[in-house]
Amino acid sequence: MEREDDVQLIQKILSGDNRAFNTLVQKYEKNVHAFVWRKIGDYHYAEEITQDTFLQVYKKLSTLKDINRFSGWLYAIANRLCVAWIRKQKPTMQSLESTSVKAVDNLAYERYVSEQQELEATERCYAIAEDLLKKLPESERTVMMLYYLDEMPTKEISKFLGVSVNTITSQLQRARKRLKTDQDILIQDFLGSLQIADLEVYYSRWRLIAEMFSEEDVQKMICSEIESMLRTHSETPEVLEIAHWGYRCLPGRAKNVPSSLFDKMLQYAKTELHLLALLGLAERSEEASQKWHYYQRVTDEFTASDAPELSWYLLAYEEMLRLVEADRSLANDNYLDELIDGYLKAHLAMCQETQQWFGLADTGAAQYRLKFNNRLDKALEILERTEIRLGEEEEQVWLVQNNRRSVKEVHREIARLRCEIYLRQERWEETHEGLITNAPNFLESLWARFNESAINYFWMLGRSAEGIGKWEKARCYYANAYFAPIPHCEKVRHYYDYVDAHFVPMSRVESLTGLERICHQMEQGSIDTFEAFLKDTETEYRIRESADREKIRQKLITNRLNKKAKDFCLQTLEGEAYTLSAMSGKVVLLDVGVSSRSGNMVIPEVKIVYERFSTTDDVVVWGINNGETHQQVRQFLTEYDLPWPLLLDPDQEVKKAYQVETMSSFFILIDKYQNWQFSFEGLHLVNGQPLIWLIEALLLDE
Repeated sequence: MEREDDVQLIQKILSGDNRAFNTLVQKYEKNVHAFVWRKIGDYHYAEEITQDTFLQVYKKLSTLKDINRFSGWLYAIANRLCVAWIRKQKPTMQSLESTSVKAVDNLAYERYVSEQQELEATERCYAIAEDLLKKLPESERTVMMLYYLDEMPTKEISKFLGVSVNTITSQLQRARKRLKTDQDILIQDFLGSLQIADLEVYYSRWRLIAEMFSEEDVQKMICSEIESMLRTHSETPEVLEIAHWGYRCLPGRAKNVPSSLFDKMLQYAKTELHLLALLGLAERSEEASQKWHYYQRVTDEFTASDAPELSWYLLAYEEMLRLVEADRSLANDNYLDELIDGYLKAHLAMCQETQQWFGLADTGAAQYRLKFNNRLDKALEILERTEIRLGEEEEQVWLVQNNRRSVKEVHREIARLRCEIYLRQERWEETHEGLITNAPNFLESLWARFNESAINYFWMLGRSAEGIGKWEKARCYYANAYFAPIPHCEKVRHYYDYVDAHFVPMSRVESLTGLERICHQMEQGSIDTFEAFLKDTETEYRIRESADREKIRQKLITNRLNKKAKDFCLQTLEGEAYTLSAMSGKVVLLDVGVSSRSGNMVIPEVKIVYERFSTTDDVVVWGINNGETHQQVRQFLTEYDLPWPLLLDPDQEVKKAYQVETMSSFFILIDKYQNWQFSFEGLHLVNGQPLIWLIEALLLDE
C-alpha cells in the first residue's frame, strides 16, 4: 500500500503537481533526518543535508527508472551526501561509556523544546542527545533514533531498514540495556532543564519520573502534572489518551485511572481510545463477571479488520478464554465455539501484521479446543490447513526467520497435537502410532527429557498403549511421566495440583492412576499389591533415567568451547571489586542476568549448585546484573538474599564479551586456567543439573 501511494505521488509530481511533492517530503522528512543524523552525528547539519537530499530528489526524480523503488533511491541520495560531508569533516570516534536509558526515553521531546528555549539551552540539549547516541553501535543508534525521536513503530522500522520486527525489538532492548546506569544526577539535570512544549513530551517525562523517584513522590508529581495538563488543554482525544497513559505510570496502573476519564474515552467509538478504555476497565475490575463484560464488549464492538490495535484486540479473546477456564459457566459450548473462532481470526490477523507464521495462531486455537473439549473436528481441520500452509514458501520464511523454528520439527509438533485430539476421541491405535513416529528428541538435554511437555507426551503414550492392551509398555511410559523430577522454574511458571507433599502436573497424577489400572491388569489380583508394584516400577525407571542422564552428561561435558576468557573487573553495591583474572586456579560460574525478571526464576536451581560446592574453595559463583539500577539491585538483594556476590555491570561488559543474546539468566563456566568452556541457558536447569556436571568435569581438569 505504501509503495502504491508513492507511485501515485511521483506520477503527480512528474505531471507538475508541486503539492504532491510537498506531501512526499512530509512523509519522508523525519525519517531521512534521523537517518542522516545517525550517519553524521550532528543535528543541525543533518537538517541541511536533509534539505539538500530533497532538492536532489526534486531535480533528478525524472531519472528514476523504477518508481516502485523510490524509498531506496531516496536513502541512497541521502547516504551519498552524508559520505561527502564526513570526508570534509573527518570526525573522531568516541568510546562507549555508561549512561542511563532513562535519559534516552526523554530525547523525544528535544525537537519540540528546541523551538521554545533560548539558543544556549537548546545547544546543551542537542549536545546531551548526541553524546548519548554516540555511545551506541551504529545499528542500535539508528533504531533508537527512529523509535524514540521519530516515533516510528517497530513494524515501520522493520520495513524501513529491511530487517525483521524481532531483530528491531532485540536491538531496542540491547540499546536500552547498554545505556542503563545509575547516573541520576545527569537524568535530573536533563529532566529539570527542559520545559514541556508539546503534549507528546508528557508521557516520556512521566515514564522517567516513575523510574527515578519513590512511589509517594511519583504519585504526587504525575497526578499534579496530569491535572495541570487537563486544566490547560481542551479535552481532545490526544489529551485524554496522554492522561490515561500518565495514570498508568503510577503504581497500580489501570486502577489509578478515574472513572470519569474512562467515560470520556468511551465517547470516541471504534477508536484506539475506546479500546483502551474497555481494556482498562476490565483490568481494574475485581469480579470475573465484570472483567468478562468489558472484554466481551471489545469482541462485540470491534472486529479483526477494524480494531485500531490488533494485539490489544487479541488480548481480549485470550483473557476471555482464561476466564472460561476458571469458570466454565461463563460460556456454553456454542458461545465457546464462537469465541475460539474469533480468537483464531484475530490471531491470524496479528500473525499477518507481524509476519509470524500462521501456525502459531492455528495451534493455539487447536489447543484451546482440546483444553475445553470443544468441536474437536474443527481442531483437526485447523491442523490440516496448518500443514498445507507449511508447504508455502512465505510461511516457511516467516517460521524460520521470525520464530527460529525448523519446518520439520513443526510438522512433528503438529502431528503430536493431532495425536492429543485422537487420544481425547479414544482413537488409541492412531494415537500410539502417531506419537511413536513423531517422538521428540529426549536426549537433547535434561530439559527436553523432564519438562512438562515431555511428561505429557509420556502420559499420552501410556494411555494409548493401555487402550490397545499393551500393559508392559503402558507401565513403562506411565513411569517415565510419574517419576520424572520437576524443574524448579516449572513450579514457578505453571499451576500444579498438590499431591503427596509434591507439586506435580496433572499428567503425573493421571499417570499414577494409570499405573494403578495397569497393576490390576497385570497382577490380576488385589489392589493391595500396588505398593510393591509401584516400588518395582520405580526401580526399573531409575535404571532407565540413569542411562539417559549419562548420555546427556557425556554429550555436554565433551562439547567444550576452549576459548580464552575475557577479563573484567566489576564492583558490588558496596564498592567491593571482583576481577576475573584474580580467580586463576578456580572454576568460575557466572550467572549473567540473575537479577532480571526471568533470572529470578532459576535462583532455587543456582542455590542447589552453590550449596553442592560450598565446602570447596575451588569453585566461585558470581551473579552479574543485567544493567538494572542500584535501587533495583538493592530491592532484588533484599528479596532474594543471595549467598554469592552480585556484581554491577552497567555497560553490559560481560554480556558483550561472552556473546550473551538472551535477556534471561544465562550461565558462563570458566575453567581453572581462565578458559571459557561452557555456556548454558538459564531456564534449562533441572535440580542444579547440568551445571553440577559441568563444574565437576572442570574440577577434574589437569
